[in-house]
Amino acid sequence: MRRIYSALVLAAIATSWLWAQQGQAPDPHKSKTDKAGQDPTPTLSHADKSLACPASISPYNPPFGVFKLGAGIQGPKLLNNVAASFPNEARESMKKAHLKSLDADSVLLVVVGTDGDPGYICVKKPAGYGLDGEAFKAVQQYRFAPARKSVGAPIPVIIAVEVKFRTP
Repeated sequence: MRRIYSALVLAAIATSWLWAQQGQAPDPHKSKTDKAGQDPTPTLSHADKSLACPASISPYNPPFGVFKLGAGIQGPKLLNNVAASFPNEARESMKKAHLKSLDADSVLLVVVGTDGDPGYICVKKPAGYGLDGEAFKAVQQYRFAPARKSVGAPIPVIIAVEVKFRTP
């Protein structure tokens, strides 16, 4: 039963992704320049771009079979989290950009399954500089008490998880 459910969730996510690609939604990773002609968007590595969420996936528009948090649903509780490491790629990018410090947040969408394990994970708001891959690795190791309906049955839900990166 669990394999069938997992297959249905993955099929729904893949279908949503295909529809989003056909619609040619604007690329959220295209850089924009500010008034001074500077690029305020962090650089995204190829690996970070591959972790990005499809345009059709959001906490407000969950994939088929996944619930969104709301009335009658008790959200998942974080039991175990793992700190994300600060990769060398980010340190090198900071040197090239002449940054003394970096405060960045990576927001990931996570489908927490009925067993409390994170299932589908994607990057909704990238931090850039290779930080998103590290956030992804850390969130994969998170463990939750599963979300429940008001009657007590565990259900899969989609949540946003923010991973903060700060340099000393």
